[in-house]
Amino acid sequence: MLVRLLRVILLASMVFCADILQLSYSDDAKDAIPLGTFEIDSTSDGNVTVTTVNIQDAEVSGEYCLNAQIEGKLDMPCFSYMKLRTPLKYDLIVDVDEDNEVKQVSLSYNETNDAITATVRYPEAGPTAPVTKLKKKTKTYADKKASKNKDGSTAQFEEDEEVKEVSWFQKNWKMLLLGLLIYNFVAGSAKKQQQGGAGADQKTE
Repeated sequence: MLVRLLRVILLASMVFCADILQLSYSDDAKDAIPLGTFEIDSTSDGNVTVTTVNIQDAEVSGEYCLNAQIEGKLDMPCFSYMKLRTPLKYDLIVDVDEDNEVKQVSLSYNETNDAITATVRYPEAGPTAPVTKLKKKTKTYADKKASKNKDGSTAQFEEDEEVKEVSWFQKNWKMLLLGLLIYNFVAGSAKKQQQGGAGADQKTE
Protein backbone atom coordinates (compact mmCIF):
# COMPACT_ATOMS: atom_id res chain seq x y z
CA MET A 1 0.00 0.00 0.00
CA LEU A 2 2.81 2.42 0.89
CA VAL A 3 4.69 1.66 -2.32
CA ARG A 4 1.55 2.30 -4.37
CA LEU A 5 1.01 5.61 -2.59
CA LEU A 6 4.55 6.71 -3.30
CA ARG A 7 4.12 5.86 -6.98
CA VAL A 8 0.99 7.98 -7.13
CA ILE A 9 2.83 10.86 -5.49
CA LEU A 10 5.72 10.59 -7.92
CA LEU A 11 3.37 10.59 -10.92
CA ALA A 12 1.55 13.62 -9.57
CA SER A 13 4.81 15.47 -9.01
CA MET A 14 5.84 14.83 -12.61
CA VAL A 15 2.55 16.28 -13.85
CA PHE A 16 2.70 19.38 -11.67
CA CYS A 17 6.54 19.79 -11.91
CA ALA A 18 7.04 19.40 -8.16
CA ASP A 19 10.00 17.69 -6.49
CA ILE A 20 9.56 14.82 -4.05
CA LEU A 21 12.04 14.75 -1.17
CA GLN A 22 12.55 11.40 0.51
CA LEU A 23 13.91 11.60 4.08
CA SER A 24 15.29 8.45 5.67
CA TYR A 25 17.72 7.23 8.30
CA SER A 26 20.24 4.38 8.29
CA ASP A 27 20.90 1.93 11.09
CA ASP A 28 24.02 -0.13 11.73
CA ALA A 29 23.06 -2.45 8.89
CA LYS A 30 23.20 0.51 6.48
CA ASP A 31 19.57 -0.04 5.51
CA ALA A 32 17.66 3.15 4.62
CA ILE A 33 14.48 3.35 6.69
CA PRO A 34 11.91 5.97 5.53
CA LEU A 35 11.12 8.84 7.85
CA GLY A 36 8.94 11.02 5.66
CA THR A 37 8.03 12.25 2.20
CA PHE A 38 7.78 15.94 1.29
CA GLU A 39 6.65 17.77 -1.85
CA ILE A 40 8.65 20.84 -2.88
CA ASP A 41 7.03 23.23 -5.33
CA SER A 42 7.45 26.80 -6.60
CA THR A 43 4.52 29.18 -6.39
CA SER A 44 3.50 31.82 -8.93
CA ASP A 45 4.95 34.60 -6.76
CA GLY A 46 8.42 33.02 -6.85
CA ASN A 47 8.37 31.41 -3.41
CA VAL A 48 8.95 27.77 -2.49
CA THR A 49 6.54 25.61 -0.53
CA VAL A 50 7.26 22.32 1.21
CA THR A 51 4.24 20.13 1.90
CA THR A 52 4.37 17.09 4.16
CA VAL A 53 3.00 14.12 2.22
CA ASN A 54 3.73 11.31 4.62
CA ILE A 55 5.46 10.85 7.99
CA GLN A 56 6.39 7.35 9.07
CA ASP A 57 5.27 6.22 12.50
CA ALA A 58 8.75 5.07 13.45
CA GLU A 59 10.02 4.18 16.89
CA VAL A 60 13.60 5.38 16.96
CA SER A 61 16.08 5.93 19.76
CA GLY A 62 19.79 6.23 19.06
CA GLU A 63 22.31 7.78 16.71
CA TYR A 64 21.70 7.40 12.99
CA CYS A 65 22.80 8.64 9.59
CA LEU A 66 20.21 10.88 7.94
CA ASN A 67 19.69 10.64 4.19
CA ALA A 68 17.89 12.93 1.73
CA GLN A 69 17.11 12.33 -1.92
CA ILE A 70 15.28 14.06 -4.76
CA GLU A 71 15.15 11.85 -7.82
CA GLY A 72 17.55 13.15 -10.45
CA LYS A 73 18.42 16.34 -8.52
CA LEU A 74 19.69 15.73 -5.01
CA ASP A 75 21.42 12.81 -3.35
CA MET A 76 22.69 13.39 0.19
CA PRO A 77 23.57 10.11 1.88
CA CYS A 78 24.33 10.58 5.58
CA PHE A 79 24.14 14.38 5.39
CA SER A 80 24.03 14.39 9.19
CA TYR A 81 24.83 11.93 11.97
CA MET A 82 22.66 12.68 14.97
CA LYS A 83 20.63 11.21 17.78
CA LEU A 84 16.96 10.61 16.95
CA ARG A 85 14.19 9.99 19.42
CA THR A 86 10.44 9.48 19.33
CA PRO A 87 8.28 11.51 18.99
CA LEU A 88 10.00 13.10 15.99
CA LYS A 89 9.90 16.77 17.04
CA TYR A 90 12.21 18.16 14.39
CA ASP A 91 12.49 20.97 11.86
CA LEU A 92 13.39 19.88 8.34
CA ILE A 93 15.18 22.92 6.89
CA VAL A 94 15.32 23.03 3.08
CA ASP A 95 17.95 25.45 1.72
CA VAL A 96 17.34 26.81 -1.79
CA ASP A 97 19.45 29.04 -4.05
CA GLU A 98 18.49 32.14 -6.07
CA ASP A 99 16.76 29.90 -8.64
CA ASN A 100 14.74 28.12 -5.93
CA GLU A 101 16.69 24.92 -6.49
CA VAL A 102 17.26 22.74 -3.42
CA LYS A 103 20.93 22.77 -2.43
CA GLN A 104 20.91 21.05 0.95
CA VAL A 105 18.69 19.96 3.82
CA SER A 106 19.23 19.77 7.56
CA LEU A 107 17.35 18.50 10.59
CA SER A 108 17.23 20.18 14.00
CA TYR A 109 15.30 19.38 17.18
CA ASN A 110 12.32 21.59 18.05
CA GLU A 111 10.41 20.67 21.18
CA THR A 112 7.39 22.75 20.10
CA ASN A 113 6.73 20.51 17.09
CA ASP A 114 4.38 17.54 17.11
CA ALA A 115 6.19 15.90 14.18
CA ILE A 116 8.74 16.68 11.49
CA THR A 117 7.87 20.12 10.11
CA ALA A 118 9.46 21.39 6.90
CA THR A 119 10.55 25.00 6.38
CA VAL A 120 12.29 26.78 3.51
CA ARG A 121 15.41 28.87 4.01
CA TYR A 122 16.35 31.38 1.31
CA PRO A 123 19.85 32.76 0.67
CA GLU A 124 20.66 35.96 2.53
CA ALA A 125 22.84 38.75 1.21
CA GLY A 126 26.04 39.15 3.19
CA PRO A 127 27.13 42.44 4.76
CA THR A 128 28.69 44.99 2.42
CA ALA A 129 31.95 46.53 3.55
CA PRO A 130 31.97 50.36 3.52
CA VAL A 131 34.05 52.00 0.82
CA THR A 132 37.09 53.69 2.34
CA LYS A 133 38.59 56.59 0.43
CA LEU A 134 42.34 56.25 0.18
CA LYS A 135 44.38 59.30 1.14
CA LYS A 136 47.50 60.23 -0.82
CA LYS A 137 50.58 60.34 1.38
CA THR A 138 53.56 62.47 0.42
CA LYS A 139 56.90 61.11 1.56
CA THR A 140 59.54 63.42 2.96
CA TYR A 141 63.26 63.05 2.38
CA ALA A 142 63.64 61.46 5.81
CA ASP A 143 60.91 58.91 4.98
CA LYS A 144 62.56 58.03 1.69
CA LYS A 145 65.99 57.68 3.30
CA ALA A 146 64.57 55.50 6.08
CA SER A 147 62.82 53.33 3.52
CA LYS A 148 66.06 52.97 1.58
CA ASN A 149 68.01 51.93 4.69
CA LYS A 150 65.28 49.50 5.75
CA ASP A 151 64.95 47.72 2.43
CA GLY A 152 68.67 47.66 1.73
CA SER A 153 68.06 48.74 -1.82
CA THR A 154 67.65 51.98 -3.71
CA ALA A 155 64.06 53.20 -3.71
CA GLN A 156 62.58 54.07 -7.06
CA PHE A 157 61.40 57.69 -7.07
CA GLU A 158 60.38 60.06 -9.83
CA GLU A 159 63.21 62.06 -11.37
CA ASP A 160 61.83 65.33 -10.05
CA GLU A 161 61.72 63.89 -6.54
CA GLU A 162 65.27 62.53 -6.41
CA VAL A 163 67.48 63.93 -3.65
CA LYS A 164 71.21 63.56 -4.34
CA GLU A 165 74.04 64.06 -1.87
CA VAL A 166 76.88 66.22 -3.37
CA SER A 167 80.45 66.88 -2.19
CA TRP A 168 81.86 70.20 -0.90
CA PHE A 169 83.77 70.75 -4.15
CA GLN A 170 80.60 70.25 -6.22
CA LYS A 171 78.78 72.79 -4.09
CA ASN A 172 81.57 75.46 -4.18
CA TRP A 173 83.26 75.04 -7.57
CA LYS A 174 81.94 78.38 -8.82
CA MET A 175 83.55 80.26 -5.94
CA LEU A 176 86.84 78.44 -6.51
CA LEU A 177 86.81 79.31 -10.21
CA LEU A 178 86.06 82.97 -9.47
CA GLY A 179 88.91 83.13 -6.94
CA LEU A 180 91.31 81.57 -9.45
CA LEU A 181 90.39 84.14 -12.11
CA ILE A 182 90.87 87.03 -9.67
CA TYR A 183 94.25 85.64 -8.61
CA ASN A 184 95.45 85.33 -12.20
CA PHE A 185 94.31 88.88 -12.97
CA VAL A 186 96.06 90.37 -9.92
CA ALA A 187 99.24 88.36 -10.53
CA GLY A 188 99.30 89.40 -14.21
CA SER A 189 98.87 93.08 -13.33
CA ALA A 190 101.69 92.97 -10.76
CA LYS A 191 104.01 91.29 -13.26
CA LYS A 192 103.34 93.97 -15.87
CA GLN A 193 104.03 96.71 -13.33
CA GLN A 194 107.35 95.10 -12.40
CA GLN A 195 108.36 94.82 -16.06
CA GLY A 196 107.39 98.48 -16.69
CA GLY A 197 109.48 99.73 -13.73
CA ALA A 198 112.58 97.81 -14.84
CA GLY A 199 112.40 99.36 -18.37
CA ALA A 200 112.24 102.89 -16.98
CA ASP A 201 115.33 102.32 -14.83
CA GLN A 202 117.34 101.16 -17.85
CA LYS A 203 116.46 104.32 -19.86
CA THR A 204 117.54 106.61 -16.99
CA GLU A 205 120.96 105.02 -16.84
